[in-house]
Amino acid sequence: MTQYSPSDLTELGNIMNIVLQDHAVVFDEDDFEHMFFASYHAQRYVCPITHFIAARHTVVEVEDVSAGLMDKQGITWREGNLGRGAYRNFRNRVYSSPYYGGDSSTLHENREELDYTDNEYYRFRYTDTAFHCSHRHPQLRNLVCATSKNDVYYLYNNTIQHWCPQLRTSKTILGHPLKLPHSSVPRRITTMAAKDDLLLVGGEDGSYTFMNLQTCAAPVHDSFTNGKHTEVNGIEISYSRAGGPHAFISTNDALVRCIDMKPLSICATYPTGWFANYTSQSPDGHMIGIVGDDPDGLVMSVNSREKIATLKGHQRYSFSVAWSPDSTMLATGSDDFSTCIYDTRMMENPVHTLSREVKDSIRSLRYSACGRYLVMAEDSDFVHIVDTTSGYSKAQKIDLVGDISGISLTPDGDGLFVGVSNVSTAFDFSSVLEFEKLYRVPDKLIDEDHWASWL
Repeated sequence: MTQYSPSDLTELGNIMNIVLQDHAVVFDEDDFEHMFFASYHAQRYVCPITHFIAARHTVVEVEDVSAGLMDKQGITWREGNLGRGAYRNFRNRVYSSPYYGGDSSTLHENREELDYTDNEYYRFRYTDTAFHCSHRHPQLRNLVCATSKNDVYYLYNNTIQHWCPQLRTSKTILGHPLKLPHSSVPRRITTMAAKDDLLLVGGEDGSYTFMNLQTCAAPVHDSFTNGKHTEVNGIEISYSRAGGPHAFISTNDALVRCIDMKPLSICATYPTGWFANYTSQSPDGHMIGIVGDDPDGLVMSVNSREKIATLKGHQRYSFSVAWSPDSTMLATGSDDFSTCIYDTRMMENPVHTLSREVKDSIRSLRYSACGRYLVMAEDSDFVHIVDTTSGYSKAQKIDLVGDISGISLTPDGDGLFVGVSNVSTAFDFSSVLEFEKLYRVPDKLIDEDHWASWL
């Protein structure tokens, strides 16, 4: 436990009082989030970060972090007991507030513990904090997509940006301020998906924009939904068993739509009975997992559209679902701070429920291409990388400052990209952080920069 001197405690107390009296709240241009999520933002963006840092840097290399000059986000923290530890303690106090379920002991009773001791599976590589990320909805966080090791797409200020890790440059490819027709995007983008040369974004008004990333021809802007509650909550692009690309679109009208990407037409619908937040197809193409505004999830047959199983185990609504590459394991993440792992041979109950260490909602889940790692992103500050070969018992924790706007693994699983959104009006700590997978031979780490071998 950290020991504070009387003078430290006095100064820390003064800082807390100043911050609590002067909330740093992030507003967007139309106050959309605050109109519908006022209680969320009232406590969410109380951020004392400026009181705890000594300096801020723009470009961050792995050598800078290794030398202790700054952290992964270019922050040099104050020394002593008023640095990163004090900030983290403050954030933990916010997490224990009534909004976050301060009396949440029942949510953690039956959860397994993760061992984080000396585990490092992905190593930080680079970030440039001059290029910012953002998100428009407090619960929808699938806004970072890596289609290759050198093509990463993310949301900033209702535009889609392309980040190239090789050139270390970013540019706008969709949305304002590009000239028409490239500005034809939903008024408020809530989610996105990219795979190979296909990009699909959805908005809170139920509209979508499709772009071919290879030709960058005029994008198609349209809508598949009608009615009052039509927000597009989640999009996943995959391939049918016949080999054609299709997308599963989850919306607030209690339907999941399967879209044939070639003619951009609806080829199937799957009723849920509740708002669908995210849908993922199993890699073998037989099943889809659906989660939404119900504690229970669904597994349905892609072809027959019949229910295969009801996923029990969560106590609150869920926003993320992911399949292992061999289609034998299914993971779901929830507002109850848990991730449930199901064996598809017996889906009545989860075989693992993670984890006691998680402090916030699980917004995004991704399995690596080899199936060894499951990446879990909390609403803010923490990304957990679980080693599935350890029986889901060992993990690496990535400690950040800011909301997580999305996570994405490269198709081969060697690269991990984490989008961090802004949390303060005074400082913008948002950026896309790059991580590389560490390869090991028995008890020895391969020292070579694996990324450099690609260039």
